[in-house]
Amino acid sequence: MPHRQIVRNITSGQLSPVYVLHGEEPFFISEIVKTLLGTVVDEGLKDFNETVLYGRDTDVDEVLAAARRFPMMSDRQLVMVKEAQDMRMWKRKDDMAKLEAYASEPVPTTVLVFAHPHKKVDSRLKAVKTMSRLGTLFLSDKVRDYKLSQWISGHASAQGLEMGNQVAQLLAESLGNNLQKVANELAKLQILLPQGTQITVDHVEKHIGISKDFNVFELQRALGQKDVERANRIVNYFEANPKSAPLAMVVPVLHAYFARVLVYQGLDDKHDSAAAKAMKCSPYAVKDYARAAQSYSVAKVERIFGYLREADKKAKGRGNASTTDGMLLREAVFKILH
Repeated sequence: MPHRQIVRNITSGQLSPVYVLHGEEPFFISEIVKTLLGTVVDEGLKDFNETVLYGRDTDVDEVLAAARRFPMMSDRQLVMVKEAQDMRMWKRKDDMAKLEAYASEPVPTTVLVFAHPHKKVDSRLKAVKTMSRLGTLFLSDKVRDYKLSQWISGHASAQGLEMGNQVAQLLAESLGNNLQKVANELAKLQILLPQGTQITVDHVEKHIGISKDFNVFELQRALGQKDVERANRIVNYFEANPKSAPLAMVVPVLHAYFARVLVYQGLDDKHDSAAAKAMKCSPYAVKDYARAAQSYSVAKVERIFGYLREADKKAKGRGNASTTDGMLLREAVFKILH
C-alpha cells in the first residue's frame, strides 16, 4: 500500500492495531509517523495515552506492557517505538514469540507502531507475518533516480502545486534523491505561492536558489549537444559559485548521463518507450540521449568515464594537492568536448 494511502487511512480514522514501518527510505516512514502522532491521540490527552519509546533503550517486555494498558478518558492510545531497528528482539526467538502472541490478539484500543527506518525487517519471521496479516506492514523503498522527477511532480501536486517535466527534472538533478530536502524546498514554495500555482523555473531560481541557466542539468544538455560556448559559460558560473554545484555532485550526474547515452547506443529498439524503459528515464528525455549518442562515439563515451573518474579522484586529494574543483571540472569538460 502506498504511503499516501496509509496517511489517508490514518487521517480518516481507519487505524490498524499494529504498524511495522521499515525500509531504506526514511522520508515515507517519517511522514506516516508524523501523521500517527498528530492523529491517534487528542492533544490534551497525550500525557496519558501516548507512549514514545526508542529501540536502543527498550525491550519487547516494556513495549508489550505499554501496549496492553488501557487508555484513560479516550477511545485509544498510541505506543510508538522509534528507531525500532535498534531493538535486540528481532534476533531473539523468545522475544519474537512474545511479539507474535500479542500480534495474534492485539489490544483493540491500542495502536502499536514500530518505526524501523534505514533497513528491512526479516519478513520470514512468524511475528512479522502475523503483524502484516492483522495490521499494516509498510516497506519504504528508495525512489529510483529515473523516477525521482515523477515523484517530485506527484508530491508537489499533493501539496497544491503543479509543475511541468522540465521543472521537476531540474529539481531532481539539483537536489538529488534526498526526499526530505526536496519536500522542505517544496514546502517553502507552498508557503510563498498561492495554492494551484504552476511552478516555473523562475520560481525555482527565485525561491530555491537553483539557477535555471546554470545547473548540472543544463551542463549535461550542453555537453550532449556539444555546445562548447554554453558548456563553458556554465563551468565559469560553477567556478565562480563553488557551492552551487560541488564537483562531488556534478561527477555522478554526468556519469549517469553518459551511462544512459552508452545504453542508448547499444539498443536495437530505439523507440521512445522502449528506450526509456531500457535507460530507466522519462520518455520525454530520450531525444536528449539520442542527440548525444550521435555526437559521441562509443569509444569516446568510454573515455569520458575515465575523465570523470580522474576528476573525482583528484577532487578527493588523490594525486592532487592544489587544483581546485572548478579547474578539475573545466579540464574534464574540455576533454569531453574535444
